[in-house]
Amino acid sequence: MDKGFSSEWIEKLKANNDIVTVASKYITLNKKGKTWWACCPFHFEKTPSFAINEFEQFYHCFGCNASGDVINFVQKFESLDFYDACVKLAEYAGMEVPEFHSDENLVKLKKKRERVYELLVDTARYYYNNLKTKDATPALEYLAKRKLDMNIIKEFGIGYSLGWNEVVTYLKSKGYSAEEMIDAGVAEKRNDGTLYDTYGKRLIFPIFNLYGNVVGFSGRVLEKTDFAKYKNTPQTIVFDKSKCIYGIMQLKKLKQKENIKEVVIVEGQMDVISLAKCGINNAVACMGTALTINHAKDLKRFADKVILCFDGDSAGKKATLRSIEILVNAGMNVYVVTIPNDHDPDEYVNMYGKDKWNELMDNALYWVEFLIKDFAKQYNLEKLEEKNKFISDALNVIRRLSTQAEQEIYLKMVQELSNISISVLKGDLNKSVDNEFKQEDIKSKSEDKLVLKENAFVKAVKFVLSALLHKKEYAKLNDDFRDNLLNSDYVKIYDYIKTENENGRVPIISKLFDMFDVEGSKDIFDIVNYVFVDGEDNEKYFDDCITLVVKTGITIQKDKLLSKLSTIKDLDERKQVMIELQKLIIKEKNK
Repeated sequence: MDKGFSSEWIEKLKANNDIVTVASKYITLNKKGKTWWACCPFHFEKTPSFAINEFEQFYHCFGCNASGDVINFVQKFESLDFYDACVKLAEYAGMEVPEFHSDENLVKLKKKRERVYELLVDTARYYYNNLKTKDATPALEYLAKRKLDMNIIKEFGIGYSLGWNEVVTYLKSKGYSAEEMIDAGVAEKRNDGTLYDTYGKRLIFPIFNLYGNVVGFSGRVLEKTDFAKYKNTPQTIVFDKSKCIYGIMQLKKLKQKENIKEVVIVEGQMDVISLAKCGINNAVACMGTALTINHAKDLKRFADKVILCFDGDSAGKKATLRSIEILVNAGMNVYVVTIPNDHDPDEYVNMYGKDKWNELMDNALYWVEFLIKDFAKQYNLEKLEEKNKFISDALNVIRRLSTQAEQEIYLKMVQELSNISISVLKGDLNKSVDNEFKQEDIKSKSEDKLVLKENAFVKAVKFVLSALLHKKEYAKLNDDFRDNLLNSDYVKIYDYIKTENENGRVPIISKLFDMFDVEGSKDIFDIVNYVFVDGEDNEKYFDDCITLVVKTGITIQKDKLLSKLSTIKDLDERKQVMIELQKLIIKEKNK
């Protein structure tokens, strides 16, 4: 990964900044055995679960799963980007910072982004201060009607746009250009070339990112109009609605004070604000878009449990189903709440209060139960054909559960709803389970990189690479294994380990934080933080995993060539593919 500095300088920077020494500047560490322990600085906890491996030079929290090297630690603790974290560490080590050799356009983009942040915070303060003027009566009346006091208004930075030109005039007086206002999404051009306020005469909700920066706004009209009720910032260099979460800054503040048991996802800003007004501070909302994997990754920092609380209309139902898929795939414990009488969270909490809301959350349905009951509502179970469809849909959900105990619980639920015996349901469930590696388990992402589902093959790859990286005595390099990894990231890790060994060096786990976005990749994260189970025959398992990966890889490559062969008409090209195929067949026979 090109991060703007040479890999040699970054290695020297890390070598001169021992992670234990640096972390000690921020937190209190205690050594037990070979590991240094502390209460995690990234989430609230009473019992230390934040561990630093001094030899491997990386940290891992067993509570919130935060993981990284010394640069990543400073980035997170100080809320800095990569460049500024490196500058901070260079200061600690008394090192000169070389020229940031990243593409000149990227350097310009960084400066432009910083300027946009400055403009946005000035704009947010301007809108907020407008509430103190005599012309803010419509906004104040609306806020009073929603029973929002000044404490909650200040907490969320709510403001008001007085008209169509005022903010433009103000920002010009602060030295901002028309281009900068447009780049930040706060102004747009009229046909005559003059600028006007993007959120003219609207109530303003600033949108903050995880680090407390204003990245955009959402404006709400206060009177009947032909315009849309809400208007959000368009895509800018700092605002991407597929990544922004409304209320995440408040969630971060809460995490620093106490342990968050669960995060609640609601539909709109007023839901988040009304809940916060009632003392419920663990709610967030997506910015007028479907939940994405980026949202899921950010939310997982705060809690493993998430409760979906969308409106009961068809749009809300679709959003719930989409969100379940994404959150479950991100490894979160997902629950669903359906609010009675089609109320939204804002209405419900204002009508019934905090205690009733908490009661509603306590009775949230686990996603599997929710889906099974939802399927049962969709089908007429008195009709044989529809009952079969219900069973098929329900078993497809149950099949995703990782333990037989969990499967048993929900098979009983399906039995009660369908009156089909458990033994028959188990038979149908097992009949469809195929532990072999299938072609559909692979999705091509690029020519050299394949995204693989978490199956026996992927688990085997992770174990072998983890054992090699963590320097287990039974772990030996095997080039047949390397030739069948099917994913360029896996190959890159293997090649790094092999190169270090061939040059008489020891592979260091923290090096992977230079090579990859570890926290952004579940596969790499799992390899870095692999938990080996004592007492198991790991040496035999290692050999079995090598065998599985090689056989599976050969099969997949062979199938790919056979598929390719069926489409090739050129005789010379067919001959070449046949030769490659023959080599694989011979390899397969020898395994």
